[in-house]
Amino acid sequence: MSASTLVSHVMTMLPDPQHCQALWSGCGHIYKFTYQGNMLVAKVAAVPAQLEHRHIAQSEHSLNRKHRSYEKELMFYQDTAQDYLNECALPQVKAVANRDEAFVFVFTDFETQGYRNVSKAEPWHVTQMIAWLARFHAIGLVSSHTPNIYGRGNYWHLSTRPDEYERMIPGLLKNSANRIDQRLRDCPYQTLIHGDAKVANFAFSQRQALGYDFQHVGLGIGIADVMLLLTSLYCGRDLELHAEQYLNLYFEQLSEALAPSWSSEQFNDLEKSWRRLWAFVWADFHRFLLGWKPDHEKLTAYMLHQTELCLAQLGEE
Repeated sequence: MSASTLVSHVMTMLPDPQHCQALWSGCGHIYKFTYQGNMLVAKVAAVPAQLEHRHIAQSEHSLNRKHRSYEKELMFYQDTAQDYLNECALPQVKAVANRDEAFVFVFTDFETQGYRNVSKAEPWHVTQMIAWLARFHAIGLVSSHTPNIYGRGNYWHLSTRPDEYERMIPGLLKNSANRIDQRLRDCPYQTLIHGDAKVANFAFSQRQALGYDFQHVGLGIGIADVMLLLTSLYCGRDLELHAEQYLNLYFEQLSEALAPSWSSEQFNDLEKSWRRLWAFVWADFHRFLLGWKPDHEKLTAYMLHQTELCLAQLGEE
């Protein structure tokens, strides 16, 4: 089957939206269907003028950000994913296109390959996701070309959230937002990050995790993905108990992934650099939440403590 023929089939033969999965805030649907004997999944996305979200009033900036996110996802699957396939399990792409103001992504149904989504992650799921992130970040660190086409990764960095910044109540964190952002951008060890690393964006076989949904891929430091993953898994006392454990596991996995290409001295320098910024990635996300939804359940005691550590470090400089 040709990719263009498959996309045309998807656009003309879509099933009833009532029998498919809706995308975030009215941005489209995910369909499962059979085509020429193959079980496929189609993600068809188009950004509406107003999102179906009670916490978001669509501004021109946020509209452009969401549209850009689907552009980035299309570029990743079209231009970059092949560089990662040997080390990271990814959806098997059949076709991608931007047609009739809609972004179309067609994949082999990963359930036919033994992968399943989970609603609650067990410890072995967490280990698999940490290992996947470490391998993903390692590839970006050793790549001979930096994918600057994506710009910065994640959905909460300061330059992409001016509306939320303006809504923040004045205070030390708001006043320090630019310095925190600058520290994260100045880190010499930048890689391609997933940008939306949460349990909902992984599927699992018995031996590994498969990562998908690359709308917020871009440059950043790897521990930003680790931080966000932990916020999707734990809250309260559980986060305090597990955060350092999984951060340590991440660096163990990253060291193993980089060992064929990097000296131990180079890796140690990266680890020191990123560990110094652990409190900064939490404070950066804290800043976004305060402007977006200041009563969010992810505003945990652990996050507040990390923000205090970040602000104290800035105060000493």
